[in-house]
Amino acid sequence: MLKAVFYARFHPERGPAIVHQYPNGSIIAALADQDDSRQTLVSWSDVSAYIIPPYEVCNRPFSICADGHRVLGFPISLEDPKYERNRFTFNVCFVLDEELDTRPWLGIVNKTATFVQALEEEDGLLQTEEDLPGLRWAGEEGYPAESTGVVYKLLKSIVEDLNAYEETCIRLNSYHVLNLRLVHPQPPPPKVQAWDVPLLIRDLPSPEHWTWDLTLQRIHSYLDGVNPIQRIAELADVELKLVKRAVRELVHHDRAFLLDLFHFQAIYTPTRDFACPFFNPSLTPHNLSLSPSTPLHSFVQTHYTALLAHRIDIRRFITFGTTKGFLRRVHRYALALDNNLGLRSETSRTGEDSSPAKSKSKSNEDAVREFERAWKRAAMSSGWATPPAEPPPMMVRAAGEGRGVGADEEEEVDESLRGFLDGRHCLDEMRLALRVSERELVERLGSGRFGEVLIFNK
Repeated sequence: MLKAVFYARFHPERGPAIVHQYPNGSIIAALADQDDSRQTLVSWSDVSAYIIPPYEVCNRPFSICADGHRVLGFPISLEDPKYERNRFTFNVCFVLDEELDTRPWLGIVNKTATFVQALEEEDGLLQTEEDLPGLRWAGEEGYPAESTGVVYKLLKSIVEDLNAYEETCIRLNSYHVLNLRLVHPQPPPPKVQAWDVPLLIRDLPSPEHWTWDLTLQRIHSYLDGVNPIQRIAELADVELKLVKRAVRELVHHDRAFLLDLFHFQAIYTPTRDFACPFFNPSLTPHNLSLSPSTPLHSFVQTHYTALLAHRIDIRRFITFGTTKGFLRRVHRYALALDNNLGLRSETSRTGEDSSPAKSKSKSNEDAVREFERAWKRAAMSSGWATPPAEPPPMMVRAAGEGRGVGADEEEEVDESLRGFLDGRHCLDEMRLALRVSERELVERLGSGRFGEVLIFNK
């Protein structure tokens, strides 16, 4: 909350002095209160040297704390022969609570100072107002003289409008208009993963009224709460990082919500917000049976009759609970207890967003298999980069090699899977990267080819 705004300047005879303040008595005690014990927000004698600083440190923002309050200002020093001592130094300051986040106010302070500077440079308004008959300075008898001048009215409108509406539009004349708005800092956009499922929660403005970038035009029809981001990139034939960037912007502006991959092996559990009524109260006992150890398919089998009687679509129910915050997904992670596998997993990672098996050194067979996969991907999709015409001559498979294609693919999947077994990659990420179901993934992890693998929920 904005506590006060005041306008101070250096007077040739008075020295640093406050010309106007709002509310009255906030910095300089009103004449009727000077004999009372009523305290001002800050002591003017303690801060006056900082409010009107030396010329060398003017024309830049400053912040000072005193008496539990923070004073923000932007002192302006104008040099011109028309002024006494060839200088006119003033400051419009905002008083806030000391603990209040000042980031939304810095732009407002700077803009107000620039606006008042323009008033003086273009119209000489500040100097002219001091010569008006009937003007009273802060702390004098009869202050404020609201019918004299415009600066006091300006300060009053700033305080009242920003506290009430967090914005203001003050028109002094046909060409001097001050527009201010408190813009609170937003948290950074969430990190978007390839296995996240975007769901539009608000309609997007029509292309006639809002410019859509090329990526959004391509992916808009696939943002249905079903397709994960990687699948959307494939369906729309758009590069994955561009899809992530577009979805991140939609989430940042509250146009979309990120869901988890929906499948019946997933686990959901109620959150602390579950107490609020959202459905028919008769459903409460059934929802409480969702626990961190109960897969969704077990929940559906147990309560199939109740769900059918209430005509509840389980996918929509889970989506509703996730978006409203009374359900959360419990992810499953895999950790290889074999130290050699863990070391391999760490050394195979090249970056945070890269696949864990990308940087692994390639053998002769690996290069040939990668070449064959490139042709398959190009044949089954459109818009992808054309693979090389032939594999490197030093990596051509020798004639007569007896390994079958199926065995090679199995080994390739296993090698890729090893890079995920460090306890930091959820099963959703693995199954999407390897394009297998969760059941098949769990069976592969339990096959013994990776040693002992611990699967845990988090």
